[in-house]
Amino acid sequence: MRFLGKYWKVIIAVILLALAVFVFIDKYQSQKLVYELRQQQLEMMITSMQEKIAENLKYKDIQDELEDAVKEIEASRLDLYRKFPVELKEEDQIMYVLYLETLFDTEIQFAFGEAIPLAALQDGSTLEGLLITVNYETTYEGFKEMIDYLATDNRIASVYNATIAYDADKDIAAGALTLILYTMNTEALEYTAPDVAIPETGKENIFD
Repeated sequence: MRFLGKYWKVIIAVILLALAVFVFIDKYQSQKLVYELRQQQLEMMITSMQEKIAENLKYKDIQDELEDAVKEIEASRLDLYRKFPVELKEEDQIMYVLYLETLFDTEIQFAFGEAIPLAALQDGSTLEGLLITVNYETTYEGFKEMIDYLATDNRIASVYNATIAYDADKDIAAGALTLILYTMNTEALEYTAPDVAIPETGKENIFD
């Protein structure tokens, strides 16, 4: 007891020193683990970035040509889209049938059609098909000419269905054709109304 009473300050100092060392070591170890973990993460990020840089440099020549290639693809896509009308309104359908009548010198009865979606494209455009049924009456040769024309017309179309009744004595072929006229519903192009010639209704000057 005399020893404790005499050296109590020293004993307390030793205990406090031991506690301080313990706290320091414990805190140091935890901070060391955090530091090592963070270091590993940074090393992984650096390695990943180095690999990406090496990959980009590997294809640098191709990447320099990529912009021109994208522009070329875009121009090609628009060139393809321009082969289709954006929309076929009723006036477009009338003009098309009138053209067929003029071509085959026969009167054609028809019913208006509405476009239905056929395929959705990645850029948001939609390939659509418009079914239009025409009732015709012509000669047998006229019928063959009509089929040949539809097969080679610059307008992209298909014959969906066809009927024919032929009177050999009168050489009259009559029936119905159901056509699919293809359109491209896209924001890349604008609708163009058909060019309809306005007939003359009179003279500008009645004294001429």
